[in-house]
Amino acid sequence: MKREVLRVEQVFAPPYLSGFNIAVYAGELDALIGIDYIGMDYLFSVLQYNSPVHYGRVFYNGIRVNDQNGMLCRSNKISIVTKKSTLIDSLSVAENLFVVRNGYRKFYVSYRLIESQTRQVLDPLHFSVDPGAAAGKLSPCEKTILELAKAWVSGVQLVILGNISTFLTAEEVDRVVAVIRILVSRGMAFLYVCNHHQEAFHYCDRCFLMKKGRIVKCLEKEQMNDAIMERYSYAFTSWVHTEQHQKLYESQSVQDKEGFFCRFGSFSFSIKQGETVVLLDSDSRIINSLFAAMQNPWSFPEAQLRVDGKPWKRGNRQYVLIPSHPTTTLLFQQLPVLDNICFTLDGKIRNFWLNDRKRNAVAQDLYPVFGDVLYAPSLYELDDGVLYDIVYQRVLLQHPSFVCVMQPLASADMMMRLHLLEYFDAFRRKGVTVCILAFALSDSLEVANRLLVIKDGKIDREYNRSDFSSYPGISGSRPL
Repeated sequence: MKREVLRVEQVFAPPYLSGFNIAVYAGELDALIGIDYIGMDYLFSVLQYNSPVHYGRVFYNGIRVNDQNGMLCRSNKISIVTKKSTLIDSLSVAENLFVVRNGYRKFYVSYRLIESQTRQVLDPLHFSVDPGAAAGKLSPCEKTILELAKAWVSGVQLVILGNISTFLTAEEVDRVVAVIRILVSRGMAFLYVCNHHQEAFHYCDRCFLMKKGRIVKCLEKEQMNDAIMERYSYAFTSWVHTEQHQKLYESQSVQDKEGFFCRFGSFSFSIKQGETVVLLDSDSRIINSLFAAMQNPWSFPEAQLRVDGKPWKRGNRQYVLIPSHPTTTLLFQQLPVLDNICFTLDGKIRNFWLNDRKRNAVAQDLYPVFGDVLYAPSLYELDDGVLYDIVYQRVLLQHPSFVCVMQPLASADMMMRLHLLEYFDAFRRKGVTVCILAFALSDSLEVANRLLVIKDGKIDREYNRSDFSSYPGISGSRPL
């Protein structure tokens, strides 16, 4: 008989959760897919910290820990693993595993003992690391595995994995899932939160679909197929299959002139003008350094970069670099929405900031996109959709010749991915050369002319658009 670890019954917490129900059992790896991601963050807070709910009940390990009448005045033993590690970088692996946890009450620390215990815990997980090494020197993959081991040592029964494929490569995710399977066999339960169904189907035993703050479908293993998902993603699938979208990326529409060239040590590639190319770095060796070289070429003298046949020049507004989380790095929260959008327009329109008539003309063109939000005095309390609109509308107004984007779709839910892909279509119509740097594809093939797969620091395989169907990895939706 299955042992129930978590049960959430009809939880209402407006405006985040609306009749949320879920049951998670020991010895299972379940997936939770956010179709629109509404209420996901508050759900984590309810599960881990017993945040208030208006109605409903939450049970953890058979104990009612939260309902409309009140909650336990302590957090639940639930671990949440995300990009932001909970490990203390200045402490060793052994100290993070055994000392920094609830229940450790010894006054003196025996390092010989905890290092020996660390090996006993990590060896069965096929994870080899020096117990005395500082946690800050570990890779993101190693930190993730160490957090899973710490959860096991701490007696945690449920671990929630939050979008780990956005900061781990496909090979690293495989490695983490192999460790998870060992812990699953010991009776732990895992909730794998992600934004793409193919990723969930590949790794998990069951799959929950969440939309507008509630579970709309629970898929068993035999039900996990693309046909069922199309019922819940009709807007997305109908858009990517339109003839108008497909024609944008036909090979004859790409010019023969060089749009971008990169030589980084022994690694080199080129992109034609108006072409969109995805660089998939399967072992995370190149793309972070490549993006850093574009941001600061003086720190990478070995990098040779050209745009439209001309050497790369830092600060040239004909190039746009969009990092993986642009809403936190490219925007100014205290500035009005219109000023954020027009931030780079002074290079295109002379005396732009001194001429109210010019600013009003731009605002009039942008009003159909933003509505009254366009005149908001700051970015505080605006949702992610509006913030992404501000970033990409700024890029469109800038009229660049080259755009490089790091992981544009990785953290986006299904509806947000559709919205962002429409911006890439706009780049294509304007003839912008686009380079997408990615650890995971997440539907980026829909807006690509070519796919370059990087392995061991060099291009291992190249796929044209007509050959995308032969790519063997998890790619999301593929062009017809």
